[in-house]
Amino acid sequence: MEYRQLTKEDAVQYRELRLIALQTDADAFSTSFYEANERPLSATIENLENPYAISFGAFSGESLISTMTLIQLQGKKTQHRAELVAVYTAEKARGTGAASGLFDYLLAYIRSEGMLEQLELAVNAANQRAIRFYERCGFQRIGTTPNAQKTEGRSIDELLMLMPLQTEKQ
Repeated sequence: MEYRQLTKEDAVQYRELRLIALQTDADAFSTSFYEANERPLSATIENLENPYAISFGAFSGESLISTMTLIQLQGKKTQHRAELVAVYTAEKARGTGAASGLFDYLLAYIRSEGMLEQLELAVNAANQRAIRFYERCGFQRIGTTPNAQKTEGRSIDELLMLMPLQTEKQ
């Protein structure tokens, strides 16, 4: 398995995997399939070139099978924090260690940059599989946002999680 930062050359595969994620696990994401499908490939390329939203991928051979994006907050008082978003592993790759390996790669990147003190995320409070994964990675539950999303007449609560980081500069 290969882990690396995604580039604009990965845009087609990233977009395809993202659209699959939005179809198969719609409640896990705040973006809808229809919103994402309407966006051109150039928007995906632009996202992959954003220095403050770094996307990482796990590859099995030439196939992108897992993704995670790290978004560093930009305010002077908040730049020590980042959000983990757009986490997805293809159904066929679940249980293979792809997501764990990718998260380890992302943590090694964070530590090498020495840029962050905490990592945060929000996850669908009903998604127990994802919550268990994040807890195994070292995230702690810190609260809940009720009615964080509304879709098809349903409300989705999000569990807020935080992971304190020890970086090289501390």
